[in-house]
Amino acid sequence: MATPTDTRNSNGPNLTSIPLEVLLQITSNLTTPEYGNLRRTCKHIEETLFSSFAREFFTKRQFMLTEFSLQALVKISKSRLSSSLKHVIFGLERPAMKPPLIGQTREYVKENRARQEYMDHMSLLYTNRDGEMLTETFANLRNLATVGIRDFYSHSRNRDYPLTAWKSYGASTYELETGLRLDSPLRWNGQNHKFLLDQAEYCSRMFFILFYSLGKAGSRPKDFEAILRHSSLYDHAFNLPKYTDAIVQPVLDNLRILLLDLSAEAAPFYINVHDVPTACPNYLLRTFLSRLPALEHLRLNFRFYEGDQTSNLLSWLSQPIPAGPSNTTTATLLPDSPSPIEFAKLSRLDIGMVTVEPEILIDIIGKHRATLRILNLHKLSLLQKDPTKSSRGNLWANFLAQLSKLDLKLTGLKLSELSQKSQRNRKIYFITFKDSRTGFGRVREWGGTNVQSCLKDFIANLVVEGVDKDAESSDEESIDEDMYDLEDESEISEISSSL
Repeated sequence: MATPTDTRNSNGPNLTSIPLEVLLQITSNLTTPEYGNLRRTCKHIEETLFSSFAREFFTKRQFMLTEFSLQALVKISKSRLSSSLKHVIFGLERPAMKPPLIGQTREYVKENRARQEYMDHMSLLYTNRDGEMLTETFANLRNLATVGIRDFYSHSRNRDYPLTAWKSYGASTYELETGLRLDSPLRWNGQNHKFLLDQAEYCSRMFFILFYSLGKAGSRPKDFEAILRHSSLYDHAFNLPKYTDAIVQPVLDNLRILLLDLSAEAAPFYINVHDVPTACPNYLLRTFLSRLPALEHLRLNFRFYEGDQTSNLLSWLSQPIPAGPSNTTTATLLPDSPSPIEFAKLSRLDIGMVTVEPEILIDIIGKHRATLRILNLHKLSLLQKDPTKSSRGNLWANFLAQLSKLDLKLTGLKLSELSQKSQRNRKIYFITFKDSRTGFGRVREWGGTNVQSCLKDFIANLVVEGVDKDAESSDEESIDEDMYDLEDESEISEISSSL
C-alpha cells in the first residue's frame, strides 16, 4: 500500500502529477481548514503549494499586543515565511479582567486561564516586553512595506468570504480557551465613556511604540495606516520626546503614506498668539507632520471633533510658507504655533469627516497643486460662515468652480457623502449626483487627464437636496446673487459652460 509520500509513483493521475495551475484552481474552492489539510497530505504537495500559500496567507497578517500573538509574529519573522510578510497590522483587542458569572455554572479552568492572560498582558506592557518583541520582529522582516493599526475585523478574505474575518492572530484561540471575548472597540456600545477613553490611550501608546520599535530595528516601511472605525488617535500619540529623535526620525524620513483617524482632546496645548494664550488643538500632530519630508499620500479623518477644532488644524495646513524666520516674542513662556508646512511631494490627499469653510480647502489644494494628482473628499461638509449670505446656496458647485481656476493636474477625484451647512441656522443639506450609480447617488468618482471636463460634469450633475422644499416653505430671506449662492439650474449651467 502506497504511503502519502509515495503518491507520485501510484498508477494513474493524481494531485501530485497534475500541472500547478490546475492544482491551484482546485485549491481555490477549498475552505482554509480544507486547504491546510491538503497541504499536510505529503511533502510534495506542501512544497508545490508553498509559494501560493505564503502569498495568500502571509503577505498581510494581523496581530495584537499580547504575549501569545507577538510570540507567533517573532517566530514567523525567523522562518522561511519572513520574506513574504510585507504588511503587518496590529489590532486593539486585549485580554481584560472579567468577574465570574454569578449564579451560572463556573468553569474554573477557563477562569484561571483568562486571569493569567490578563496578568501576562499587563506585565507585557509594564516591562515594555512588547516593544522588545516588536523590535526583534521588525529587524527580521526585511521586506516590510506597511504597518497598520485597526480596531475592526476585515471581511475581505476571498477564500472564506463572507463568513470568516481577518482577526488578530490568537484571538479565536483565546476566546475558545477562556470562554471570554477580548476587550476591543468592537464591543463598545456607547455607554461606557471610561472604556472609550482607556481604549484611546491604548491606541495612542500602540502608535508610539510601533514607530519607536521600527526605529530601533532599523526598519524603514513606506506606509503607516491607522484605520480606525470605533476609536481614534489622541494628539499625545504624536509626542516624540527629544531622546527619540535619532531613533524615530529615520523612519519618518522614509515615510511615503500616512493614514490617520484623529480625535481632539478636551485639553489642548496653549500657544502664544500675539501675546495671548490661545488653545491649539493638534499641537503635537502639527509638529509630527512637519517631520515628514517625503510624504506622498496623506489621509486625515476627523472622527471625534467639534466646532473650531477641525478648522483650526486645516487653517494651519492652508497657510503659506513664511518667507523668512517668524518674529518671536519673549512676553510669554508659551510656545509659538508650529510653522506652516508644505508637503513638497504630496500626490494624494484624502480629507474626511469634517466641516470646513470652502476657502480653507481651496487654499490647501492650491498650496499643493504642483504635485497633487488624486483628491478624495469623504463625509465632508462645507460651511457658510457669513451670516449675511444665504444658507441655501450651492456651495459645492462654487467650490468646484474655484478648483477649476487652480490649474490642477488631477488624474483622480472622488466625492462621497457630502453636505453643506450654514452657521446661520445650522441646517444641513446633503449633496447627490444625478448620474451617480453608487451610494444612493451620493458618490461621484472620476479618473482621467481632462480635469476641467471632470469638474464641469460634476457641477452639472450636482444637486443640493432639500433646497427647493425649504425655499417653498420659508420667506425668511431673499436670494443672494454672489459667488456662493447658486439658487437654480441656470446658474449652475452658467458656471459649467465657463469651464
